[in-house]
Amino acid sequence: MSRARSLSRLASSGLALVGLALGLAACGADPKDDSGAVVDEGPEPFELPADPALPGVPVGVQTATQDGVTLEIWYPASDSVTGEVGEVVDFSVFVPRSVTDVIGPVDFPLLPTVAVRDAPLRRTDSPWPVILFSHGFGGTRLQSLDYATHLASRGYVVIAADHVGRSMGDLLPCMFSPALEGCDLTGFSSDPGPAGLTAALAWADAQAAGGWAGQIDPDTLGVSGHSAGGGSTSTFGEVELRADALLSMAAGGDVAREVPMMLFAGSCDGIITIEDVSGSLDGLADAQQVTILGAGHLAFADLCALDLLGVAERQLEGRDDLNQGIYAGLLQLASDGCSGGTPAVARSECEGGFLPLEDSAPLVRHVPTTFFDLHLRGQGAPIQPGTLPYTEVSAP
Repeated sequence: MSRARSLSRLASSGLALVGLALGLAACGADPKDDSGAVVDEGPEPFELPADPALPGVPVGVQTATQDGVTLEIWYPASDSVTGEVGEVVDFSVFVPRSVTDVIGPVDFPLLPTVAVRDAPLRRTDSPWPVILFSHGFGGTRLQSLDYATHLASRGYVVIAADHVGRSMGDLLPCMFSPALEGCDLTGFSSDPGPAGLTAALAWADAQAAGGWAGQIDPDTLGVSGHSAGGGSTSTFGEVELRADALLSMAAGGDVAREVPMMLFAGSCDGIITIEDVSGSLDGLADAQQVTILGAGHLAFADLCALDLLGVAERQLEGRDDLNQGIYAGLLQLASDGCSGGTPAVARSECEGGFLPLEDSAPLVRHVPTTFFDLHLRGQGAPIQPGTLPYTEVSAP
């Protein structure tokens, strides 16, 4: 065989091997949907523990932008990520540069989660219902990580929006006098929540028509919110007729149309009192109220884990450039319901301090799961009085 022919055959063989390698790589590559998340192509089983407070399947998370609104999305993930380390959240990213230039870096404790960044969406024979979430004043789209990841593990796509005008990053510069760059209190005069929830639903609609077609169902829709986000839940749920169930945490409810609504509150909440919440119950057509005895305002979020009072003591106390009115209000908001905080409510169950978060946390998983399972999936039954510890259950 000539040297030229040998080289030709080697070249052909090399190209064939390269082609084969590229083909195998393409076959083995993880497919991606329109949102950029990896997709598993085959259906997987969906079996859950009977206890609604227990987690279910693995959870994925991704961040998106829709109509200028930043969204966080948690969703049921493939078993292929079982055992992978979940994302750790650093809340210091929500502290504006204008604030850190004055007081220095803010070292919040890092919050571990079970959610795996850009994990493959879990594929099943039925699409996942959608639950939207609206945060309160001084919060962020990430403020209720345990709540969101738990619902995702139980088979829901949970989408939370940042609300400009009432987020942590908007309020922190307002603590100073004069206010620092970035201070935005517009959320006190107008509610930015419905616009954020609208963007979140638009993202879900786009996914239902795109890469998650057949796997996400925005027409089976729950809406939820904490504190001011509870008010946004009512406002949005009144006009968004696709909303099948509304959950308001640490807030009342004001919805004229007949839609199932859960008022989920703490009896020692000094921000939105239990009397304020209960006062709205009789005006609702289809509602139930579950009260956690001894719980405060932040029992329904993960903000206590940031040790906000400790940060204030180390970096803010004693400064002469603070707006004392706003600062005092934010301190109360940052501690109501947290360990070591003092309830501002004169009730017998509040005398010894707030209910420990390790006792309220299972209820914050159990009650929303039970409510949404009933009204979005038609599974289970309403929560009955006497079935859960530390709770009172009432209806109109």
